[in-house]
Amino acid sequence: MKQRYSANFKRYKREIQSSSDWRDCFSDNFYSAGVNEDCLPSINSLSLAPIQNSSKLRMLFAYRLPCMYSGIPMIEPKLLSRWMKNKVFSRPAPEVFEILSPYADSFQAGTMEAEAFKILYERSKINPRKNLKEILTEVKPIYSRILRKAQTPIFHELLEVAKNLPKDYQQRFELLVQDAENKLNERPVLIPFSSYEFKYKLCKIKDDIANGQNLKAKKVMNKLIKESKHLSNVTNDKTIGNQKKVIRFLEYILKKSILRNHEQLKELIEISKSKLNKEEIIVPFTRKSFIYDAVRIIESYPDADIQDKVIDIVQKLPTSQTFLAAYIMKIATEPSEKIGYRLIWPSLASIEHLLPRSCGGQDIMANFGGATTRENSARKSIDFVEQLERRPDTPKYCQMYVDRLIELYRDGTFDKLNVNPKYITDFAKTIFVQSRRKVKLDVSKMYRNNSEVA
Repeated sequence: MKQRYSANFKRYKREIQSSSDWRDCFSDNFYSAGVNEDCLPSINSLSLAPIQNSSKLRMLFAYRLPCMYSGIPMIEPKLLSRWMKNKVFSRPAPEVFEILSPYADSFQAGTMEAEAFKILYERSKINPRKNLKEILTEVKPIYSRILRKAQTPIFHELLEVAKNLPKDYQQRFELLVQDAENKLNERPVLIPFSSYEFKYKLCKIKDDIANGQNLKAKKVMNKLIKESKHLSNVTNDKTIGNQKKVIRFLEYILKKSILRNHEQLKELIEISKSKLNKEEIIVPFTRKSFIYDAVRIIESYPDADIQDKVIDIVQKLPTSQTFLAAYIMKIATEPSEKIGYRLIWPSLASIEHLLPRSCGGQDIMANFGGATTRENSARKSIDFVEQLERRPDTPKYCQMYVDRLIELYRDGTFDKLNVNPKYITDFAKTIFVQSRRKVKLDVSKMYRNNSEVA
């Protein structure tokens, strides 16, 4: 019988396979281990090259430009790099918040980062000696109960649907939920080793270390990445010996290096050794892996309606983007440095192509705007007119962006940085064109007592 997929199921599988976050693309569960190889190219794109011709705008990021889509004052990426290099987020929480206090307005109201910021700030007053990780560990049980209360009815609903399926499907869904329950209760589970997962996590750590700008650390990571390529892609009785040998060598390199005390690397090596030795380990529950495994189970079932029903159910699971307890549980597993990075990342200034590159947009100043990484990622390659529909306050925030640029021009910052003030009028013209003449920004303040500016 030819397999029939619904349009919804096909769309959802494409979303999983094309995700920029490789964690969406592999399963770490015993009953459906593996990875979609279509996702492998994303490993090589984790570290993006600087956008050409953007250096002048990047210099202006130091002056807290407002995001052209949200209006919040953006944080300069170089500032975050310095904080990471100086291990700011590993300090006692009150010290962290003293440093972050001038940037409190960069946390967009209503976001999970802003809510977590408030929780950490208030708890830091009670426990002034604890760092971010220790504070989250303290409140973690509270939010774990809240999250479980939201997840449990969804697990039950999934099992109810599974009762009407053939026995083998029913058993696989029962195992899926049981595995989730074990992870949520921090009970050890048996997870197979995946070289794809290992390489992905190694690349993510390399990406984080790159922010610290430590040359010796970068060289060590390059060595680890190079040696990890010797890992067999498939884990079975014939390849497991090779994989154990490679992991032992990586451990040897790590112990002899400047990164010998790097917690994430040590943990990755230890967990990998346990997986290869088929030992049960404690790992956190992730919504994305759970959904991916559910899709893997149901994709072979010859009923598109049932497939859609399963997808509809599992997608009800709370996300870390919209449910505070899920966000807290997600970041609570990270070290303090990574927690700080996660809190700041959405507010970082980034180069926004007004006409996306995928649509022919050029790497020129006239096509550049400034947007937070959150807003930039959310827009993707959406047409600017559609973006206006999604974000109706964009004209107001674009005007705020222009007004701030004009302030910097008039106080001499543009001259100091050797930035051509023509960028301001070019930005306004590009917005006018890309909005199909719907958004006309006011740049008249440029010309007050400055008739020389064309």
